[in-house]
Amino acid sequence: MTLAAAIVLSAICVAYSFTFLQFATSNRALLPQGKRYIERYVEFDREFGQLDDLVLVVQAPSLPEATIYANRLVRELQANRVPLAHLTYRIDPKQFEGRALLYLSADRLKEIRERVFDYQQFMEKFADRPTLDQLVDGIATSIAQAFVTGLLDLGLDSGPDASKGSLDLRFVHDVVTQIAGRLDRPTPYRSPWGGLFSVGGEGSESAGYFLSDDQRLLFILAEPTSDRGSFTGDREAIEGVRATVATLRSEFPDVEVGVTGKPALSSDEMTAAFRDSERATLLAFGLTLALLLAAFLRVGKPLLMLLALALSLCWSMGVATLVVGHLSLFSVMFIPIVIGIGIDYGIYYLFRYEEELFLGRSLREAIEITAMRSGPGILLSAITAAATFFVLMLTDFRGLQELGFIAGTALLLSWVSMMFLFPAMLMLVDRRHLDRVGVTIPRAIRLERVHVPFVDWITSHPKTVLAAAALLAAVSVYGFGRVRFDFNLLNLQAEGTESVTWEKKILATSGRSGFAALSSASSLDELRRKQHAFRALGSVSEVDSALLLIPDDQPEKQKIIRDFAPIVAPVRVARPQPVDIDRLLSALETLKRRFDIAAGEAPAGDTQRRLASLRDDIAQLVVRLRQSDRTVSEPALAFLQRQVYRDFVTSFQRLQANLNPRTVGLADVPPEIRRKFISDRGAFLMQIHPAVDIWDRDGAARFVNDLRSVDGDVTGTPIITYEAIRLMERAYKQGTVYAIVLVTVLTFLMLRRIRETVLALSPLALGMTWTAGLMWAFDVKLNLGNVFGIPLILGAAAEFGLNIVMRFMEGRDHGGPLVARSTIMAVFVNGLTTMVGFGSLMLAAHRGIYGLGLMLTLGMLASLVAALIVLPVLLRLFGGKAQRLPRDTRAAETIAPAPAS
Repeated sequence: MTLAAAIVLSAICVAYSFTFLQFATSNRALLPQGKRYIERYVEFDREFGQLDDLVLVVQAPSLPEATIYANRLVRELQANRVPLAHLTYRIDPKQFEGRALLYLSADRLKEIRERVFDYQQFMEKFADRPTLDQLVDGIATSIAQAFVTGLLDLGLDSGPDASKGSLDLRFVHDVVTQIAGRLDRPTPYRSPWGGLFSVGGEGSESAGYFLSDDQRLLFILAEPTSDRGSFTGDREAIEGVRATVATLRSEFPDVEVGVTGKPALSSDEMTAAFRDSERATLLAFGLTLALLLAAFLRVGKPLLMLLALALSLCWSMGVATLVVGHLSLFSVMFIPIVIGIGIDYGIYYLFRYEEELFLGRSLREAIEITAMRSGPGILLSAITAAATFFVLMLTDFRGLQELGFIAGTALLLSWVSMMFLFPAMLMLVDRRHLDRVGVTIPRAIRLERVHVPFVDWITSHPKTVLAAAALLAAVSVYGFGRVRFDFNLLNLQAEGTESVTWEKKILATSGRSGFAALSSASSLDELRRKQHAFRALGSVSEVDSALLLIPDDQPEKQKIIRDFAPIVAPVRVARPQPVDIDRLLSALETLKRRFDIAAGEAPAGDTQRRLASLRDDIAQLVVRLRQSDRTVSEPALAFLQRQVYRDFVTSFQRLQANLNPRTVGLADVPPEIRRKFISDRGAFLMQIHPAVDIWDRDGAARFVNDLRSVDGDVTGTPIITYEAIRLMERAYKQGTVYAIVLVTVLTFLMLRRIRETVLALSPLALGMTWTAGLMWAFDVKLNLGNVFGIPLILGAAAEFGLNIVMRFMEGRDHGGPLVARSTIMAVFVNGLTTMVGFGSLMLAAHRGIYGLGLMLTLGMLASLVAALIVLPVLLRLFGGKAQRLPRDTRAAETIAPAPAS
């Protein structure tokens, strides 16, 4: 009846979990509610829609290839009906025709104005006669007028410390080099007008595209149309993108594409954790069964024990679904952990039960005595282990609170299953022992038959054992000082995770993260004020908002443009003319004489050397041009002249088209920008991009603190992640302290003696110390994925020590061995099964989970060695003398003629 009820309840819990259990992939679900940065994020999410985009990163050999690929990829995604909304990778610059000059800085416009004033004659003469010889002649004339002033260097900024003269020399060198190069072979064309007429707009090949600062990466932004709270929603969109990218790989073999952004990082991490949890669960069950078979040398009862544990896990899933409603990255791994710990209670029970049968008990007596003698210790072990999880509920981090509740509840339910369901199973399979009758012998004699030779041997060498333990402890203390703490959450993800790889590539390429902080403004004036304040911060690289396409200081810029517009507007470019090599030679010779004079008058030094070098290049070009075959050189230079002409016409006409710009206002903001940065009620959103590595603890702290100096309510993924790290760091410290206090109090309440309490806690102290040394030896870093394992090691170590000391006290009071065989074997097998449960986590690709499994395994190994080797020695030395039983003492107990099977 008990077994049938347990199975029915398990079926109900499993069905209920499959129907209602969700997966929390967002950090927000793991943080305490009521925090202002969480509330603001929720408000922004509700007001502005999707705040964290899925980022598709395109890296191609050239920008044109990247734009072609982006166009094709977007079409394919739409054709394949991948669940994405608002795919955006470019803003059409034609929407801002005629207003490109407004997007230059006021200082830049003033520079253009001065250049236009200084080189009015040069522009007009070249426009009237657009030839190579006129270009060279204009350079020579300008040098004659003022060599030390700038020359056509607008936009050719080479740094704040570069002199104008150096820019002029580079310009002249480029012109001379291109002419000389065309005499040998076709060479790539380099525009001499790009600086002067660099007004932006639709003419640029990069115009309107979302690019990194160095234009090596092109970004496509998308919003997954997912069911929030669902594990598979974002995953469907992400896998759809990756499948589409895979189909285009053969057509674009040189283009690399990656998917990143918060949705991808969260989904990839949860997918890896879920997959790792499944693998670890299967491995933990398989290895645990193998250990049980090896320990008990039979199949039936170990299988029944695992069945009882599996049923308790089904109950746990039902409770988790009912109370919490979801699993997170933290709680999804509770099953392998509970397998390793929860099986302990069945092992303790079965070893003691088998011992009582061996001593001649009937079935009912064996179950009753096991429950009476070992039950309290098993109960305290369960309470201790569960409490080390439950104390996590006292921390401030919601993710740990949920893990603490789910795992703690699962352990208590596993105890219930082992103490009530498992005995019911034993009653069914061992019915042959129900009416067993035996002979009466003294209990002292029976206990002598279950002593452990290994323990006797260990305790006969106390000095050696204690010296070795002390030495290991000293080395461990030394090594722990060299164990580092890694706060970078990206390092917890699985090696080679696509979203992590591309997030790091964005960091390396553009110097900024793909994640942005968020702030808001209620008016345009407040938006301008806040944006200016944020941009002034050293930890901020850029601020995106509706002002992204609304230039600053438009009235001032329009006045500057009006100053030089009357000079530029009337200029008309003449029709192209044939190349005249004789006039070009004459102009080059004049230019050489100008450099002869300049090199002679310049003071000795680097400038003089460069002037002389350029003069020599011009002289060499003159010689080569005179000696060249006109039938070869003339077509080549004619083609170069046509390129210069077309480039000048295009650039100069674009400048003329922007001389009367209209003011850009909110009404001109494109729908893509308005939807993202302006809410329906007229509020403005700002995205603040970090100039520091926010995955580094110091960088994140600086970024967040700087932002809060401008807006105390700033929010966004960098802020939420920073606060989550702070809460997790504080939570593991709190959890460790709470666990130490708790296990100490529980142990004392159970033993009621200070000496025995100290002895029972000695495996805990030694185990934790040795674990620190093992971490150093195995180069295991502390991180935010494994620090929560410390309370678990404390609980298991305390369980080992408590059970051994309690059985020691029982043997001491009844004249038995130091510690009975059943307890030693139970602790040994429990240690192995716990290591198997924890060690199964090392199968994980997720490095945070792998690190947790490795640290827990090392901790269990250290605690088990301390409990089985050091503790017996301490008990022999300091546990007190055993009581001698009178010879006529007899126990009214029976023993069967043959051992129980």
